[in-house]
Amino acid sequence: MAISQFDGIVILDAIPNGELNTARRLKEDLEDISCYYLSNKLQVRYFRIDTLSELKSGIGEVLYEISNTGLMPWLHLEGHGLSNQDGFKLGGGLEDCTWTQFKEIITPINIKMGLNLILILATCYGGSFARAIRLMDRAPVLGLIGPTRKVIVKAVEKDFPAFYKTFFETLSLKKALNALIANAPNDFYYRTTAERFFYEVWASYKEVQCTDQEICNRARKMYKELKMEGLERTPSVGQLKRLICSGEPAEFDKNRDTFFMFDIYESNRARFPVTYKEAERKVRR
Repeated sequence: MAISQFDGIVILDAIPNGELNTARRLKEDLEDISCYYLSNKLQVRYFRIDTLSELKSGIGEVLYEISNTGLMPWLHLEGHGLSNQDGFKLGGGLEDCTWTQFKEIITPINIKMGLNLILILATCYGGSFARAIRLMDRAPVLGLIGPTRKVIVKAVEKDFPAFYKTFFETLSLKKALNALIANAPNDFYYRTTAERFFYEVWASYKEVQCTDQEICNRARKMYKELKMEGLERTPSVGQLKRLICSGEPAEFDKNRDTFFMFDIYESNRARFPVTYKEAERKVRR
């Protein structure tokens, strides 16, 4: 994974009032860690998010700091994931935030940070945030960590502090991830990077949407649409199939350049050497 540049952690607290607040405890732990390991170099920000409006306001403050003080944070969210795995409940208990909404709210942070945002979701089904990511959009995060199932308070209390403590002791994300999963069932925590995610989704797209039958169906649909336009000369289905296939590398490059922000940050080309050739090698034929 491309190395994340960061100097702070933003904690978003959506834990309902009256419940054990592991988000506030994490804030205190990180402040202690900062003093002990980093000589106060780690900047910790905490936002209570009872409503969608408060979430947007908090992210707005983070964006302001990124733009005006150079803050480069990771983002850590704690709360209750929705049982349908489509998002999480705000702390006030009256509003939900879908992962798609959350993605749209935080993507400007990742854009402003040059694709350096690590997102850590201490919520039930937090790993399902990945379903909201689209290859034709800007990448909302550099890296994602989140449970794939329901997570109990004891796990949140133990696993995430162990993750942060190990990271700041060793400055090794690999060792920190090993500490996170040390007491968890296999595949309990979903972990991915922007680069790995892009390749995996492209491979899935090719395997499902680009079979000979699917390409033939798309070509026939295009043929009917062109025929209805009354063109003097309509390409054959065979010609349209070849056109679809020949245009695929350019479509891949277009999506890649947008996703990894090559048009904004030229240096990202070296950080993310993602190629059509490598993507095709990962497709199961």
